[in-house]
Amino acid sequence: MPPLRLISWSIIAGFMLLTAAGCGSSPKPPAAPQTDKSRVVAVGSTSAAVVPQAKESKKPVDPPPRVERLEIDPATFAIEIGEPGIRFTVRVQTPQGTYRDLTDRARWTVAPADSASIDESGYLTPKKPAIVHVSARIEPVAIESKALEQSNSGNRSNGDRKSIDDWESIARFAEASGEIVAESSIDFAQDIAPLFTRAGCNTGGCHGRADGQNGFHLSLFGYDPDGDYTAITRQSGSRRIDLFAPQKSLLLVKTTRAIPHVGGRRINIDSDEYQKILTWLKAGAPRSKGTTHGKVVSVKVVPDAIRLAEPGPVRLRVVARFTDGHERDVTRLASYRTTDDATVAIDAFGNANLARRGEADVVARYQSFVVVARIATVVNPELVYDYKSAPRKNFIDDELLKRLESLRVPPSPPASDAAFLRRVSLDLVGRQPDPQQIRDFLSDTDPEKRLKLVDRLLKHRDFIRSWGIKFGDMLQITSRRFGDGTGRYQTWLMKALIENRPWDAIVRELLTALGDPASPEGGAVNYALDGVDAKAAAEQTAQRFLGLRFRCAQCHDHPFDIWTQDDYFGLAACFAKITRGGGAIPAAMDGRTRVGLDPKGFVEHIRTHEHASPRLLDGTPVLVRDDEDPRKAFADWVVDPKNPYFAKATVNWTWAQLFGKGLCEPADDLSRANPAVHPELLDALARSFIAHKFDVRDLIRTIVTSEAYGLSSATVPGNERDERLFSHHTPRPLTAYQMADTLADVTGVINRYKDRASGTRAIEIFDPATPSPILDTFGRCDRSVGCSASPKPALSLRQALLLVGGDVVESKVSHLNGYLAGLLELVKDPAEIVDNLYMRTVCRPPSKDELETFSAELKRAPSLRDAAEDLFWALLNSREFSFNH
Repeated sequence: MPPLRLISWSIIAGFMLLTAAGCGSSPKPPAAPQTDKSRVVAVGSTSAAVVPQAKESKKPVDPPPRVERLEIDPATFAIEIGEPGIRFTVRVQTPQGTYRDLTDRARWTVAPADSASIDESGYLTPKKPAIVHVSARIEPVAIESKALEQSNSGNRSNGDRKSIDDWESIARFAEASGEIVAESSIDFAQDIAPLFTRAGCNTGGCHGRADGQNGFHLSLFGYDPDGDYTAITRQSGSRRIDLFAPQKSLLLVKTTRAIPHVGGRRINIDSDEYQKILTWLKAGAPRSKGTTHGKVVSVKVVPDAIRLAEPGPVRLRVVARFTDGHERDVTRLASYRTTDDATVAIDAFGNANLARRGEADVVARYQSFVVVARIATVVNPELVYDYKSAPRKNFIDDELLKRLESLRVPPSPPASDAAFLRRVSLDLVGRQPDPQQIRDFLSDTDPEKRLKLVDRLLKHRDFIRSWGIKFGDMLQITSRRFGDGTGRYQTWLMKALIENRPWDAIVRELLTALGDPASPEGGAVNYALDGVDAKAAAEQTAQRFLGLRFRCAQCHDHPFDIWTQDDYFGLAACFAKITRGGGAIPAAMDGRTRVGLDPKGFVEHIRTHEHASPRLLDGTPVLVRDDEDPRKAFADWVVDPKNPYFAKATVNWTWAQLFGKGLCEPADDLSRANPAVHPELLDALARSFIAHKFDVRDLIRTIVTSEAYGLSSATVPGNERDERLFSHHTPRPLTAYQMADTLADVTGVINRYKDRASGTRAIEIFDPATPSPILDTFGRCDRSVGCSASPKPALSLRQALLLVGGDVVESKVSHLNGYLAGLLELVKDPAEIVDNLYMRTVCRPPSKDELETFSAELKRAPSLRDAAEDLFWALLNSREFSFNH
């Protein structure tokens, strides 16, 4: 390793001070738009920023919220004795359309009092048949006046407190009515199995693990109640239950830890869960008894979307609906998690708390059903912003601004022309514009110049190369996986991109191709070689083209999605007839070269040990003759415009390539437990993609010509904390290919790749098996395992050492035939040198301060060459250069 560069520290210190904001957001950006006095945003009474507003507007002073009504949920109900109970919640709606959850402040009563009990949290437990009335009365509480809180700043006394009545006027009483009916049945799947999920007995770390725990195995989260019933009541000589002395059953004494239990106490002896299991044992531990309601057909969470007036509690209810229409409150039997525990906390009883202004989702799971509740509050309640006057280019902006307005988050202003030019060039063709292109673009007065720029880049040959890398990552094209067929596979893909073949046609051919993968016409056949068996092929296909992660469903029903084991093996069976024979491909592909059909091919269901029958993910059986390929029926379903996953998965993946994260993130996970940040925008993009016949190039054009894509990466007051809503562009590290090619372009010194011709660029290295320290250091996907659908090169010490202390940058900066050497032969004026270096590296003119500071440094430096090299080196190691912003 060469020694660290002996730099001029006055230049480096000055550079760091002038560019401290990073990614081009220096204190005085050179191409900032003119401030329009009719465009203003205000958050509270503090600073302002430039954002669109049609007219000057004084910030309105919202009157204290006056609540219109008190709501109790459920307002009517029916419950059977023996059911878990019912949670009641109370909330009030303000005239602004927001809510406050007052469940914790309610005083609950039930009449007749001997028919049911209700605790202070509003949870009702039935006792005997009756018509009952539940009432909630909201008691006033003393609160601190907001005005006094601001004026006294900590010097408050009891006299500073006042009643809630001073700032709210609410209906203080609400009532619900319903019926309690006699217990009609008991069912292990609905009444007993959920208790073990609730207690954590069937999690992956306990008896729900693949091999169970200490010889006792339960299905994960109770996905297989029939198997669980057998394990509890029949296996090991029925030793886990004692029908003659139910309270001495091993099932109870272990879970209450009356005897030693590695898992500790899971159920308290005085709990409802204990009594329920004991009652079931006393009844003879039946699989079912009496008239049941059938299977659970749907589950809902109430509320599923709520906008709070301010951070605070939200009490959720989870309700299961059965085949016969009966509904049961399963709130205390469901499991919960949150997508952002810093914003929303959730406990095991469905009690959520929004800790700060913002938005997050709560995911609730009951049996194989997953539902989501979105909890939010406006982020900037005092914001004044004219969203109607915000610039819009297409439907993307309409949907984005609609959402930002609902949460009162302001968008950042448009990026400067220089920032947009660099961003879109890197995203579409994988390289920066040169200084002359930058100057031409900045001087162009055509209002349509950004749109025309995009159209030019989409026709550039490097667009095909750059996006060929992205699609190659998706398909994991590498010689380590495909041997001699790799070149054919990549060539086929590039030809499809050049011809702009519709994505549905590309996917259909990949899923149905047969023949020799190494033949001139066999490029698409290689897809069938990707996956050691039918199960792997099904998993990869579902994740790549549908955004569905299926692997968990092989051993058990998916813990946080709707997919069952039967779905998994039905999908795998669609690939079961594929046979790979021959002998020319290396051992990595087991010597197989030809893809054909085996009429007797099958996949065995792990639970039933029977041959699985092929079926689609909507449950439709695939009925084909033995000599027919079931993949064709599956491919038809995948690319059908009515498929709810295909178009969404593609547009979400494409969005992630251009923003660094998807509308669903991870971008290849469209599970029920991973809701889209902007679901309406995702739907609108999918509809547009379908309407334009699955044209990927049109999809990319639609996204990059939107105002949303063109927003500045600099934040404004009110969106500084936003990392989710796309109110501003998020800086992203350059990809490995972008970094390698950009360094070569900027310095005028090529990179060299083993066994490749001189002048070969990184985006021409489609096979990651080609050695390259710089590409590996900056995180190219080796395609041996699935690559992240969002291009997020990990920042590392290795990268820093390569750039700062290694020879990669140093040798290019000081190269005798490099760009800087040529510049210094032609230009001696320090100001012109500074201007050229800035345009060359960070694609913008230097600011006035930057120009003056570094021109002065170059003038007084003992060696102009050394000082210029120091500045060049500093720019190449800056965040502004190494990030796309």
